[in-house]
Amino acid sequence: MAEIKEDSLVRYKGTGTIGTVKVLKVEEDGETWAYLDSTGLYYRLDTLELIEKPPERKDLEGMTIEQIQERFKQTQDMMDAVKMQDDNLETGG
Repeated sequence: MAEIKEDSLVRYKGTGTIGTVKVLKVEEDGETWAYLDSTGLYYRLDTLELIEKPPERKDLEGMTIEQIQERFKQTQDMMDAVKMQDDNLETGG
């Protein structure tokens, strides 16, 4: 099995986040952590898996910039509506 090292392309198993390892850091207890460029966070090596290339984003393929902006606006409107419902909740006590 290939070893994770600096400049390796990896996927975080927990969320599917993809990034390139920029720094490997070994703690005093022997635990090794990898710093990913995409998140600016450190991850334990056992939570990462090596990948050869990032997955393709087919859901936006063939869309114009206007269509992508409209999809973003619809998503933002939906999130704003949910936030407004959350703001109207009252807590008992």
